[in-house]
Amino acid sequence: MDTRFHPAIAKIKSGDLEGLKSLLEVDRSLATDRSSVSHPTLLQCLALEATDVPNRVELAKALVDAGAEINEPLCACASIDNVAVGEFLLDAGAKVDGTGGWSPLEEALYWGNQKMIQLLLDRGARVQNLRTAAGLGGIDLVRNFFTPEGQLKPEAGRIDWPFGDPRRSNLNPKIKEELQAKMDGWSENPIEIINNAFIYACMGNHIEVARFLLARGAEINSIPAGFDYSGTGLHYAALRGHREMCDFLLEHGADRAIRDTKVGSLPSGWANHGGHADLGDYLQPASLHQTPQAN
Repeated sequence: MDTRFHPAIAKIKSGDLEGLKSLLEVDRSLATDRSSVSHPTLLQCLALEATDVPNRVELAKALVDAGAEINEPLCACASIDNVAVGEFLLDAGAKVDGTGGWSPLEEALYWGNQKMIQLLLDRGARVQNLRTAAGLGGIDLVRNFFTPEGQLKPEAGRIDWPFGDPRRSNLNPKIKEELQAKMDGWSENPIEIINNAFIYACMGNHIEVARFLLARGAEINSIPAGFDYSGTGLHYAALRGHREMCDFLLEHGADRAIRDTKVGSLPSGWANHGGHADLGDYLQPASLHQTPQAN
């Protein structure tokens, strides 16, 4: 964040409630102003980086009392499984479904943060689109987004992601350009929306939903829109360590030799990155196990 926020960040990270309050008494705009780099606000910084500090809820309350915006920080809590601060923000009036196209529930599903998923559902979060239904694994929820003839309903929603409009973010210019280029290439045709939801089924280890979506046209080796780190369903199942899902995908034609379009890694590499070395070995393409023959 900008240097003017640094003293307050230090108070937050050390759990110094009285120190933060003193800074806010001198300059309440610290709670409401946005940074031009890194975390947009102090409350988002707290949500993301003060998950275990003492007084974290009281620190959040001090910022909210000084006028901090609370909806974006709720989504930040969802990304890091910060249940204590997330619960406080909901009590303080944060909108459980967010204020834009990407909801806190979608954020928690993307990162697999089960505690925040449960908190948001307990507080009434809605299943607003197909990808959310697929991520939750509710086969009846998923079916509701299709007609009896198997056609996708408009209520299935559009492709979206947590970056919103990259041009309005405080990301560095190169990343903004990369994200905008991806958005410019998005298609909102039904198969792309189904492919996008298929990834959520795979990352959530929901085999019944994955099978259903394949029967409705999901392309098993597609690298769909709506992701920065863009990979196939096998990539995401490998990252989460879901051996059963990986086996299901391989049985249905998943290609373990496809590389993602962000860093050029195989599903085996994603498994290793997720800390699943045995699964990484299992997913290595056969060609990489072969020893080159001497001339």
